[in-house]
Amino acid sequence: MPSAVSVVARSYPDRIIGIENRLPWRLGTDLKNFKALTLDHAIIMGRKTFESLGRPLPRRINIVLSRDHVPDTENVKWAQNPETALLLADFYSICMGKKQFFVIGGENIYGIFDKYINKIFLTDVNTGSINGDAKFDYDFDPAEWIFKYEKEFPESEVDDYSFRISYLVRRRHEHRQRFIEEFKKSNSMFNRHWDDYASDDLVKEERNIEQAQLDLIDRLKA
Repeated sequence: MPSAVSVVARSYPDRIIGIENRLPWRLGTDLKNFKALTLDHAIIMGRKTFESLGRPLPRRINIVLSRDHVPDTENVKWAQNPETALLLADFYSICMGKKQFFVIGGENIYGIFDKYINKIFLTDVNTGSINGDAKFDYDFDPAEWIFKYEKEFPESEVDDYSFRISYLVRRRHEHRQRFIEEFKKSNSMFNRHWDDYASDDLVKEERNIEQAQLDLIDRLKA
């Protein structure tokens, strides 16, 4: 099944990710990376994060986890519970031939999906102490996580602060199981795409995707 990946930006040292439903900084370079990672993929977010964006992110399947109804559109899908959100992310990822989907916040959403996450793109923003009402307050145990990559970026005309992008991989991946045959019987679109998806060399594909993502970060400039 597709791999669940988190994309997070937090302040250093307080680990703030938001205040009053907005980001407390402007980081144009990091935004470039976020866009490149998530384009043409499924993304899972909470209702507050969805509302803070102001519009559905284009060229992505925006899966919104919320107890309150969110109207479905071509690229917005409402999930009433985490299981439905994962189901939708798997379904659309496979139909689009994608090996990953992304969890993009906010605080509660990161917590809900933490056990499913296999990889994290983590941006630590050198803000110093700031106020905020949402955090990504996680330490990463070396027995569970590998820091595979880090790159520092300076403050610039499009970046309010200097920052570091880290790439972490869980040592033992979470493998989610689905009733594939039920999917295939109930949905012709899924049925058309599953055989091609399953025939791929997933390990090789994951390595190629990872290398392309890290190459992209290497090439990032303000």
